[in-house]
Amino acid sequence: MARRYAGLARLGKRCGFGSGHSPRLGKQGKGCCWRAALAIVCDGLLRQKAAMESSQAKPSRAKKAPAAKTAKSVKGKAPVGASPKGAARREEILSGLMDKIAQQELRNPSLREIGRALELEPAHILYYFKSREDLLQSVIIRWDENAAQYADGLAMTLDNFAEQVRRNIAIPGVVHLYLTFAAEAVDPAHAAHDFFRQRFDRVCQTLEQRIVEEQRQGRIAADVDPVSKARQLIALSDGLQLQSLVDPKVDAAQVLFDAIGDLRQS
Repeated sequence: MARRYAGLARLGKRCGFGSGHSPRLGKQGKGCCWRAALAIVCDGLLRQKAAMESSQAKPSRAKKAPAAKTAKSVKGKAPVGASPKGAARREEILSGLMDKIAQQELRNPSLREIGRALELEPAHILYYFKSREDLLQSVIIRWDENAAQYADGLAMTLDNFAEQVRRNIAIPGVVHLYLTFAAEAVDPAHAAHDFFRQRFDRVCQTLEQRIVEEQRQGRIAADVDPVSKARQLIALSDGLQLQSLVDPKVDAAQVLFDAIGDLRQS
């Protein structure tokens, strides 16, 4: 750019600019043409220079991050299944899967196997449930809710706990899902790990309360540790249900009734 300006300056002097003399027109008045051409070129270059300096002086405006716009749009979005239509579709998938599992048509199924059984694409299922683990956990929660509704009309006794095992054996597919899913959730990184920990604690507290109540009634010895016995009953219940799946001749509920009877005689 500097060389351009220097060349134009020499050209200007040759034509009479800045010399204090009139421009040399040369033959046939060609000096006017040179002067006019020089003025046009200089004017164009000066305009370009001014524009460049102006753009460099302006502070650059940072572009808005698209994430902020996305966060704003997602902020008010209702969760999937919140609408009546979405909730009904979610319930349809959950109920259909429970029926398939209860009838032992599915055993610890993959997401693809679930979709095939329900005649749905896996992507459609994942629209209503976060993952396969979320769906299977919902099945176990629904199973727990049904058991709680059944127990609501009964007195809080240890016998009801054994009776629930009898009801579970009638739906071996769900019991199989519960046991295999619980085994998977041993891994702390598993999506249902915290769910099973909380469930075991909740069932243990319920059994502990029942044991304490029977201790007050004098049916169970006062020196029995309620927490320890509650954990033992849970382990016995799960183990007996597993044995009944392997060998249907095992009467898991009756064996658990016998164990409760022995506890009362201790």
